[in-house]
Amino acid sequence: MTFGSPWFLLGLILPLLALLWRVPRAGAAFAPFPLLTNLRPSRGPLVWRILIAAGLACLVVAAARPQHGRTITERTQAGRDLMLVIDLSGSMRIDDLGDANGRVDRLAAVFRAAERFVTGRPDDRIGLVFFSANALASCPLTYDHATVRQFLERTERQQRTQWANDQQGLLGDATNIGLGVGTALKYLRSPNQLGKAVILITDGVDTRSLPGWVDPLVAARHAQALGARVHAVGVGNAQGGMTQTYGGRMTVVPLPREALPDPARLRAIATAGGGEYFSAGDEAGLKTVFERIDALEPTPRTVATRLDRSDRFRWPLALGTALLALALALRPRLLGATP
Repeated sequence: MTFGSPWFLLGLILPLLALLWRVPRAGAAFAPFPLLTNLRPSRGPLVWRILIAAGLACLVVAAARPQHGRTITERTQAGRDLMLVIDLSGSMRIDDLGDANGRVDRLAAVFRAAERFVTGRPDDRIGLVFFSANALASCPLTYDHATVRQFLERTERQQRTQWANDQQGLLGDATNIGLGVGTALKYLRSPNQLGKAVILITDGVDTRSLPGWVDPLVAARHAQALGARVHAVGVGNAQGGMTQTYGGRMTVVPLPREALPDPARLRAIATAGGGEYFSAGDEAGLKTVFERIDALEPTPRTVATRLDRSDRFRWPLALGTALLALALALRPRLLGATP
């Protein structure tokens, strides 16, 4: 509650003066007489002064224009359009990334980092593309980040179910980086988009022998022509290994070369797309990578604040008027010679 004209509140001194004002009683005056000692003092003048003071106080409050409302913040400009392009090849099962609880596989680390990234960009439109041998636009660009997180959770669950049933996964078992980037660019073609970026996350070497292979360098150059930057993230620990079970015993075996990202290739893709290359060898490093990308892709926004207020003077005005009218009507009775 605020007041549109708060200086009128200085008028609250008037009700105080009305309470202190001693009004002479009406009627004839009599000389002192012994019988008057039995009369009770009248409280009529006090009641009358209270009615006058309350009425004046209400009128002063009404003149100060009490207002009720809220402050509304309006975003007049949206943020960036970001497409997350995430590798789902079989090598994402490798548990060479570590966290506070021990070893964790690449899929879990990447999806957790992606969820944190999405949560931290409330003003951006974010979309999802998953790829391996094939590519799928799972979620188009949207401000509904709860839906984006649901797609991440659902895709991880479905991918793990496929692996648990000894299947290759949702989109095969190879790595077609160019197809993933090209699929994401379908959602970044509008010239009216203010900020556009593709965040490529992969853990393996590009499989050039695929029948539908797309050159990622060509896709990255096309992205830059559209005004979209391509940031590449290589996930995998070159000094680590993967756990395997032999004869009931778990052991850590070295990783084959094709199970690790190719830094030179990913750096070339990022350079062709006007972006940067990052390497993540553990989960903490992956978190740091997303923080650096977050700094590289700041969210431009213009915020306007306005006050939504409405006057609430009618009730104190009506109450003050009623109290003063009541005081005027009861004046003869309250100020008369009442025993």
